[in-house]
Amino acid sequence: MISLLVQMFIKNKDDISNPSVKKAYATLSSVVGIVLNLFLCTMKIVIGLLSHSVAISADGFNNLSDAGTNLVSLLGFKIARYGGGSTHPFGHGRIEWIMGIFASIAVLLMGIKLAETSFNAITDPQEQIFGVGVVVVLVLSILVKVYMYYYNKQFSKITDSETLKATAADCISDSVATIAVLVSTIISYFTKFGIDGYCGALVSIFIIFAGVKSLWDVLGRIMGKAADADTKDTILQIVKAHQEIVAVYNLMFHDYGFGYFVISMRVAGYKGDGEQLYIGCNQISYELYQKFHCDCFIEIDYLIDDEVLTHDLTKQVYSMAKRYSDEIKIDNFRLIENGSFINVVFDMIYPAELQKSEEEICKNISDMLMSEDPSYRIIIKGIIKRGRLSLH
Repeated sequence: MISLLVQMFIKNKDDISNPSVKKAYATLSSVVGIVLNLFLCTMKIVIGLLSHSVAISADGFNNLSDAGTNLVSLLGFKIARYGGGSTHPFGHGRIEWIMGIFASIAVLLMGIKLAETSFNAITDPQEQIFGVGVVVVLVLSILVKVYMYYYNKQFSKITDSETLKATAADCISDSVATIAVLVSTIISYFTKFGIDGYCGALVSIFIIFAGVKSLWDVLGRIMGKAADADTKDTILQIVKAHQEIVAVYNLMFHDYGFGYFVISMRVAGYKGDGEQLYIGCNQISYELYQKFHCDCFIEIDYLIDDEVLTHDLTKQVYSMAKRYSDEIKIDNFRLIENGSFINVVFDMIYPAELQKSEEEICKNISDMLMSEDPSYRIIIKGIIKRGRLSLH
């Protein structure tokens, strides 16, 4: 069914690098999710009331909360479709992340409420009514949720949407929870042992867990994440095709949601190749625009080719750094032309316990080098390394 809907409602469905196509996939996923969850919710609540099963009713309200989550996500996707303007020049894609926070909190609150209902069912159980309709509804629900997991997982890969990733994970949790409800219903019927309330509590735990995971994933996206390995490798291959570029530094991805991101980087070369470097950077920007529909900003650094000076300054930097820790590592050390000045640029990778001392270490290294030659301009990028460093 979902393939047919994709054919009907998504134009240029294979152009998955296009942000508008990503948004169309996300919108379709939300609409289908609303319809299917409302369908499951109605069936389960009716069957739950008729059979006096708190667990089935709880599972039905779980589907209702999923439909609400899909509705909130759909609203976020609709707003995210608006492009950039004078007020928000990078578009509105991040609205989806904000909506994801509200959706996650809603799932958490629903899980807590269902836990309270289940506790009441444990302390004051009711006799359940078993029938073929109960089994049919629960089995159908499991199959529908597995199907929803399948297409949400596929769409999340296409759109790189945290909301759809969380939705896919929630579908699996729902399937497991419904299986637990089905097993408890059968056990309660044949053994006359009332575990309905306990199963409802189990369902609420699944819901709370799904809410926490969804919230954590969205917050992680807001805090920023690195590009996936395939995207990074593609960019580096495009850059390395230009022989005049010696190295690439500070490659960054500024994600604004729904496939729109800005790439920035520094490329290093020699001043004698200045014209080729300029032409190469323009070509790289154009190729990345064609490939990812993104903007790209590239800064060119002209390297100073002096191995003796580079070795001497690196040795001095290590000497100062080792006063604080033998685990500090210096990487990407380079000297860059800057008119009458020389930029001394490097990454300082240090263990987490030295985080409070980073500013002090950088200042002492800068003071040491500038006291030797005032024309030096020191640029240090501090990077925290978790765990023990591998030195070489």
